[in-house]
Amino acid sequence: IMVLVPIGTAGIKANISNFGADQYDTSDPAQKAAQEKFFSWFYLAINMGSAVAYGYLTTMGSNGGLGVPKPYGYFAVYVIAALCMVSAVALFASGRTSYRHQPVLPRSSLGGVAAFVMASVRAGAREALTFSVGVFLLASAVLLSVAQAVIPEASFTNCLIGAAFFCSAIGMAAVILPCLNPRWVVEAPGEVLKAEEVKTFLRLLPVLFTANLAFSALYNSMQFWYQQQACQMDLRMPFATSGAQFSGSFFMIADCLGIVLATPLAVGYVNPILERKLGTHFGHGAKFGLGMTFAALSVLAAVRLELLRRISPVLGLDSNCAPSGVQMSDISSAWMTLPFFLMGLGEIYTQPVLMHFAYSHSPPSMRTLAAATGLVIGAVSTSLFTLQVALLGHYVPNDLNQGHLEYGYFSNLILAGLLYAAYIRALRIFEAGDSPLP
Repeated sequence: IMVLVPIGTAGIKANISNFGADQYDTSDPAQKAAQEKFFSWFYLAINMGSAVAYGYLTTMGSNGGLGVPKPYGYFAVYVIAALCMVSAVALFASGRTSYRHQPVLPRSSLGGVAAFVMASVRAGAREALTFSVGVFLLASAVLLSVAQAVIPEASFTNCLIGAAFFCSAIGMAAVILPCLNPRWVVEAPGEVLKAEEVKTFLRLLPVLFTANLAFSALYNSMQFWYQQQACQMDLRMPFATSGAQFSGSFFMIADCLGIVLATPLAVGYVNPILERKLGTHFGHGAKFGLGMTFAALSVLAAVRLELLRRISPVLGLDSNCAPSGVQMSDISSAWMTLPFFLMGLGEIYTQPVLMHFAYSHSPPSMRTLAAATGLVIGAVSTSLFTLQVALLGHYVPNDLNQGHLEYGYFSNLILAGLLYAAYIRALRIFEAGDSPLP
C-alpha cells in the first residue's frame, strides 16, 4: 500500500493540472487569461474534496457514524475514498473524445535532460558534474531521513541526522547554483530535445526549489505541529453526550474552507483590482510574497495560541489523538481554525501561482517534468522537516506542556525568511533573461 499510493498520487499530481491547462488555446488572449485562473479553480476543486475528507471522513474513522460502528470506521472511510476515486476516473474517461491532445515524445523528458547533463559532464563541464552530485545528495538525504525515522538506535540515529542534513544542504546548493546560468549545457547526439529547451528547464529549478522550500517551511508547521497542538486543546464536541472528540486532523477543514471561500474573491475581485493598480508589478513574485505573508501570520497565530494553551489549566481528560496519557488543556481547540484558515489564504497565492509559473515558463515537452519536480522538492522539504523535528525533540516532546513548541515555529519563520530571500534573488536572475513560452 505504501508503495502503490505514492505511485498513483505522483501520476495524478504531475499530469492532471497540466492536462487541464492544455485544453486552453493560448493564441486567444481571453483563453490565455482564463488559463492562469484555471490553476486557482483547480486548486479550489481539490480542496473542496479535502474539506469533505477532513470535515467528515476523519471523524467517521475515529468515531464511526451514519450507521457505521466505531470499530469499522476506518474500513468505511477507505471504501468511500476508493469509490470516489473510481467514480472520478470513470468521469474523466467519459470525456476523452472532447479533449485536446498534445504529441507524445518518443523518450521521456527526464531521460532527455539526463542525457544532456551527462553529455556536458563528458565535455568537461564542472557545473554539470556539480549538478549531478547535487541530485545524488538530495536523493541520499531523503533516504537517510527515512532511515533515521525507522532505526531506533539513538547513537546511530544522530549520525543519520547529521549525514542527512549535510546531504540536504550541500545537495541544494549543488543543484541551484549551476542552474542559475546553465550555459554549460551542450548538445546530446540523437536526442529529440534541444539544448535550449533543457537550459530553460534547468533555469527554472532555482526558482522552483527556493519557492517551494520557503513556503513548505511554513506549511509543514500546519501539516505536523498544528495538529499536535490541537490534540492538547479541548477537543470535546459541543452537545455530544457520548464524550466524542474531534480528531486533530479535523481542523484541516479550516484550511480547505479558507481556500474554497477566498479563491472566488481573490480571482474575481482582489486580483483584478491589484492588477489594475499595480500592473506588471503584481506578477508571480508579488502574488507569492502575499501568500508567504498570510502563511507567516498563520504561524504567528499558532505561536500565540500555544502560549495561551500552555498557561491554561489541564483538564482531567485524555485526548483521543495525543500520545497515551496526555491530557487536554482547558482552551477550546476551535481556536486552531484561525491559523489553519490563514494558511489556506496563503496557499491561494502560492500553490496555483507556482503551478502556473512552472507551466508557462517550461518548454511544452517538459511541463509534466516541471510539475513532477515540484513533488520531488516537496519530498525533500518533508525530509528536512523530519530532521528538524528530530533536532528539536527536546523542545517539542510528545507532551507539549513539557516543551516549547513556539521555538519550532520561530525556527520555521526564520528558515522561511532566508529561503524567501533566496527565491527573490533566483526569480530576478530568471526574469532577467526569460520570456514566457507559448
